Amino acid sequence: MQNWINTRLIQLTESAFVLSEDMYYKVVISGADIFFENYGNTVPVIGFITCRLIEASSEELAIATIKRDILVHWNQSFNADRKMGMPKLVIEYIAPFKGLFKPKSKQDYYWFTNEEHKQQHLDKFIKPGSRWLWWKKA
Repeated sequence: MQNWINTRLIQLTESAFVLSEDMYYKVVISGADIFFENYGNTVPVIGFITCRLIEASSEELAIATIKRDILVHWNQSFNADRKMGMPKLVIEYIAPFKGLFKPKSKQDYYWFTNEEHKQQHLDKFIKPGSRWLWWKKA
């Protein structure tokens, strides 16, 4: 009986360890209420969409991490002179990432000028792709 209890305790400890490991989350976030000139176009940029793969132990930590990272990068890259304002960040989508290979982002920020343009960018990240890479619809 004691041996069974010790074995069960070890199994529970190992499963708790597995549950506490970090996992990856795919997080799509939008930023709005910025002052960004759209040179050569009369319609101003009103926001951006970005998608990141965040390693965290929980969904809440993933959200906090991406918000911090975006704001730090924003201030260092785009808002060094403090003229563009601080973006209002909204989590558009979050889900655990279950793929074997982590995708590389081709572009950090996707700028939008209206809600329709924003939705087009969101669709790229949120709608699932083809289940089979080699399968194409005729």
